[in-house]
Amino acid sequence: MGPDTGLRPVKVAVLGGGVAGLAAAFELSDPRHGGRFQVTLHQLGWRLGGKCASGRDLDTARRTKEHGPHIFFGFYDNAFALLREAYTALAADPARVFPTIEKALVAHNSLVAMEQQDDGSWQPWVIDLPTLPGRPGDILPQHQARTLDALVGIIERNATRLAVRQAPSPDALDTDVLIISTLKTVKLQAEELTQASLEPLTQASLESREAATARFAHSLKQLQTSIQAARPGPAEQTSWWRRLKILADLAVTTAIGMAIDNLIWPTRQSVAAANEIEYRAWLLRHGAQSATANSAIVRAMYDTVFAYPGGDVTVPGNVEAGSAVLTQKGLISYRGAPSYKMRTGTGDVTAAPLYQVLVQRGVTVNFFHRVDDLIPAADGTIESIRIGVQATPNPGGGGYQPLFHVKGVPAWPDRPFYDQLVEGKALREKHIDLESFWTCWPDPVQPIVLSRSAGDFDKVVLAIPVGALGRITTQLTQPGWRAMLAGSSTVPTQNVQVWLDRDTGWSSDAAPVVTGYDRAAIDTWLDASEVIPFEDWTPPAPLHMAILCGPLPELGAAPPPTDHAFPGAEATLVANAGLQFLDAATPLWPALTSANGFDWSALRAPAGSSGPLRFQAQFWVPAINPSDRYVLTLVGSSKTRLQPGASGYANLFLAGDWTDYGLNLGCFEGAVISGLMAANAITGDPRPILRNPFDES
Repeated sequence: MGPDTGLRPVKVAVLGGGVAGLAAAFELSDPRHGGRFQVTLHQLGWRLGGKCASGRDLDTARRTKEHGPHIFFGFYDNAFALLREAYTALAADPARVFPTIEKALVAHNSLVAMEQQDDGSWQPWVIDLPTLPGRPGDILPQHQARTLDALVGIIERNATRLAVRQAPSPDALDTDVLIISTLKTVKLQAEELTQASLEPLTQASLESREAATARFAHSLKQLQTSIQAARPGPAEQTSWWRRLKILADLAVTTAIGMAIDNLIWPTRQSVAAANEIEYRAWLLRHGAQSATANSAIVRAMYDTVFAYPGGDVTVPGNVEAGSAVLTQKGLISYRGAPSYKMRTGTGDVTAAPLYQVLVQRGVTVNFFHRVDDLIPAADGTIESIRIGVQATPNPGGGGYQPLFHVKGVPAWPDRPFYDQLVEGKALREKHIDLESFWTCWPDPVQPIVLSRSAGDFDKVVLAIPVGALGRITTQLTQPGWRAMLAGSSTVPTQNVQVWLDRDTGWSSDAAPVVTGYDRAAIDTWLDASEVIPFEDWTPPAPLHMAILCGPLPELGAAPPPTDHAFPGAEATLVANAGLQFLDAATPLWPALTSANGFDWSALRAPAGSSGPLRFQAQFWVPAINPSDRYVLTLVGSSKTRLQPGASGYANLFLAGDWTDYGLNLGCFEGAVISGLMAANAITGDPRPILRNPFDES
């Protein structure tokens, strides 16, 4: 009951405890709402976090097992702000190992894309980036203008380096002079454009801005021509020069496209128009050279968002240009470090503190609740929700307690705590995976049916990923809903983790984030060695932990849930991919490979195991469950997405990076934004969305 009004609180059922569902529940339970909302969260299985869930291995060293690599970027303002609030709410506990979100993360200042050379070899392309003023999560006034300033700064740095290091030109006016002189004009016009944007929005100010944008685009085109005409001096290294030219061309082309397509201060209409074009085609349309559009640095962006339908990395990839550019605007205007790695499991850093705060606030979290069906009423509302109960907590035990401590860190286990469950003995003996869509486990009790008419809930936040919605929303028949389902695409991914007892031989960075190694579907390596001090190894601990991932090629449609052998077969494919990756890891790990292949003795494994059998002591998982599949942003797909507050059903709100939340790429930040937008649509007292791409404030 609300403390002041005497009215019954609004009952909100949050379906799904991934990042978006947690963000929605966190905002709905915020004390500033005065207890107006009674929130109950329903979650499949034994843990929260969704695709970002992690689990501690109860058999081996309490080591961290992930769904895949996760990092935060320095523009994840809403994620940082949310987690900063959660950590602050828990700060009174003096035993907390990580009293702030900053303590739970490690700043990372480089990007590495693997680049294939003309001779077929692979070489790292390392881009070191500075730590910038400010911190992610703080309010950033005039963020669009700041982004423009950051982009012009990137253009200036790379173009100037080109100008001073190129070969003398036989032309009457040297290219270096053209670059420098045009740069001055570009900078002045960018300042003019920023000033025009600060004027009150009137017809005259809009016309002034359009004129300033046209002048800016014209000068950028002149600069692009000069950059593309530049040639290396005799003393320059070919690869260094080529990469510098690609960076300069990519930056100036992006600015041209943003100016021409109205993406500097975007509108939903301008982004929708750009989203009808594939990103590489967009670059070429705005004058990028083919070497730029097909470069390793561009390919790395595709790899980061698994942008390969069907998991086929042999094709160029597919991602909407508008969504890609909006995300790039965030990437170039980061604060603090450009990226951050986790010091322990992703679920421990994110979902655990959020869960703890929700419990403090009185939110009910029901584990082992699988949502099976949403049933609408004739009046356009959701009338009932059918929930399958996978397991039941022991009576009198105070409910299921999901966390335990590892090295002082509240952590999620990699399986349920069986001793807390009535069915625990059977679950353990049969090795049941309650998160699997293909589990053979029958529900031990009858399903729960929640009824709006009976007062079980008033509003629903549907925070289950879109890949799982087709089976549970068959009765939602409104055209917009069916179009959203038909227009969505997802891809399975694969994750392999190895613990190493020797150094890899990687020389460019101590603990890198590497992508673009596109010799096979496993194309990304995250050195996650920061987590090892918070695992529980018998000394000596491993030196490194590597997370390897990529899209998982699909051989056909996923089978029905009765095919209980399917997960095992897919896991075998992932294991084989991991073995193949290690055997060809020379460009990444030269100290562990030779002409004879990978040195298997480098893997941490039980004594007595040898050769490739040591791989069996590592960890791998196919992310094939409908809710685990990565959401793609294929050309034109955003137009069928639904906004969090516009499901078409009066009491149904949507949360997830599959919604139309603005950036529309799959990421932690997107899930947080969408969850907050869903909560805002319910409360009527909206929490500001930081870096809203359609807000100039």
